[in-house]
Amino acid sequence: MAKARIVHSDDAVTIVFNGDRKFPEPSTGIIKFPGGHVEVTRCSDGTYWAHIAVVDGVNIVDSRIDHLTNPSWYIQDMPNAESVNHVAIRIANGVPHFDPDA
Repeated sequence: MAKARIVHSDDAVTIVFNGDRKFPEPSTGIIKFPGGHVEVTRCSDGTYWAHIAVVDGVNIVDSRIDHLTNPSWYIQDMPNAESVNHVAIRIANGVPHFDPDA
């Protein structure tokens, strides 16, 4: 059975996906909350899809996209936010020796 490493602290929980084939982990992790869910799915090529889904765009009260090289660049208002119900990005581990605990 594939198991995720789950770390609890006083006021948070962390689900760790290491991508280590020696220690099987679930291919998908889902966090459900009132109004939507967040899902992370590992693809067969080792990349990950990260999804944010809402039941209805009317639940979106604010949005932001940060820019990696200039944190002051971000979009404050998502265009047509009331019509949005899903956002996804595909992520590869292109950083050598990535340590999710660092």
